[in-house]
Amino acid sequence: MEAVAPKIPMTLQERDEAPDVIRVPATWEDYLELAEVVPYTIEFLFGEIISMSQATDLHEQLIAQLIVLFSNQLDDQPSYRVLGSNVKICIEEGKAEFNADLSVINGPSDYVTLSSGRVSKARIKNPEILVEVLSKSTRAYDQSDKLDQYRLIPSLKHILFVSQEEVFVRIYSRTEQPAQWFDADYRSLDDTVQLGNIALPLRSIYRKTPLAV
Repeated sequence: MEAVAPKIPMTLQERDEAPDVIRVPATWEDYLELAEVVPYTIEFLFGEIISMSQATDLHEQLIAQLIVLFSNQLDDQPSYRVLGSNVKICIEEGKAEFNADLSVINGPSDYVTLSSGRVSKARIKNPEILVEVLSKSTRAYDQSDKLDQYRLIPSLKHILFVSQEEVFVRIYSRTEQPAQWFDADYRSLDDTVQLGNIALPLRSIYRKTPLAV
């Protein structure tokens, strides 16, 4: 890890003073080691450690509201669990790993087994729904690199992107053909996003934000 660590901020203050997007070449093992010690989120894709700018309060408010909405609608379905952003989503060990802003799991978690043989309960491979709250600095990355990798997850049925810059929600849903997805955009507070039996009114998503006017 010696060749990687000097290029990665090791404190929150250093991260705040660094560029919005950091990409550093690294091995999977370098990434796993650093992920245990840096006090902010890092991700891994195709031999690079990636760090995006830190979340705003509006970003966190939207996530909190979405967790409430999902939790309320799935409360009577005990097999479903709603998880926050600290759980990592792993797509083929050693290839890609991300922190989705919100994930929904149906049934037991499929955990990642590390090269050491240890099972990591902080890493799962079987989400059914993933949610990302977009910002100016993360929009392109979330809707390109991350989207491409998310669609490789066999268990995944829906991917939801929520903007914090405007009233805008985009959903990708898997069709009966596993490799085919359809997408739809929602731009009005009067719209409702439907994910199977889950209904997410945009007015509820953006409640108590400056965009709810």
